[in-house]
Amino acid sequence: MADRASAAQALQDKATRWGQQRRLEFIDFRLYWEGRINRADLTEHFGISVPQASLDLARYQEIAPLNLTYERREKVYLATPEFKPVLAPEHSDSYLDQLLAVASGTLAKDTGFIGWAPATDLIRTPHRRVPAEALLAVLRAIRQQLVLEVAYQSFNQPTPTKRLLSPHAIAFDGFRWHVRAYCHRRKEFRDFVLGRLLEVQPHSKSDVDPNSDHAWNTFVEVKIAPHPALTKGQRRAIELDYGMSGGVAVLPTRRALLFYLLRHLGLSRDSPGKVAAQQIVLANEEKLAPYLRSIDDHTTP
Repeated sequence: MADRASAAQALQDKATRWGQQRRLEFIDFRLYWEGRINRADLTEHFGISVPQASLDLARYQEIAPLNLTYERREKVYLATPEFKPVLAPEHSDSYLDQLLAVASGTLAKDTGFIGWAPATDLIRTPHRRVPAEALLAVLRAIRQQLVLEVAYQSFNQPTPTKRLLSPHAIAFDGFRWHVRAYCHRRKEFRDFVLGRLLEVQPHSKSDVDPNSDHAWNTFVEVKIAPHPALTKGQRRAIELDYGMSGGVAVLPTRRALLFYLLRHLGLSRDSPGKVAAQQIVLANEEKLAPYLRSIDDHTTP
């Protein structure tokens, strides 16, 4: 009984520490991005008591005493001019990702850390359907190392074709979700669009080793640079857009995803564009040439 009580207390202590850690991150985030926070922000977001909110703010002051000051008239804590985030990322990605998630409807507004937000919208693209049943079957097959029998609707075939697949990973190409799988008909690893998997059902135990998928397990560097035909000012603008250093941005990617990355950047061989539209070029095309030649052979349209 004593051991159980000790274990229960340990779990409770861990949950309490994790809960406060999350709230401290929230305080840091709000001070950084909105410049202010009060007890009500904590009580409303986390459902805690006012005394607990006071304890959290006091704890944050212990960690970062120079980051905030209390404004008695407004009863609010304000970020000081010397504020430096101690828990929230200093880069803008976390803020913009949350803003995008809320705007797209994938995250409820009261789930994220953002309080006040500017008017935000995004370009609405056609929804790429992935049936839940197909995704569940793929996830189960990956976890249990199973072979799936599927009917796959290829872009190049008039009707679905039966295939046996041993899936081991999934990937998002910026537009669609794919499953990376060994195709027992083609005797090789290929990509299959998740939304085109039909009549998915388990077939047997798989003896395919995911480590043998060299294209998936090998990383290459894609280097991009401003198009040489751009003016100096235009090149500088592109360097800022892509966070380039020394006129080059380096993007590590799996060999299996190289085609999708280049297509996403408008650098694939089937999408040549005008300078004003393309704006960037592949800076290490010669080094990637061996992979570019064989890339089309391992994707399933």
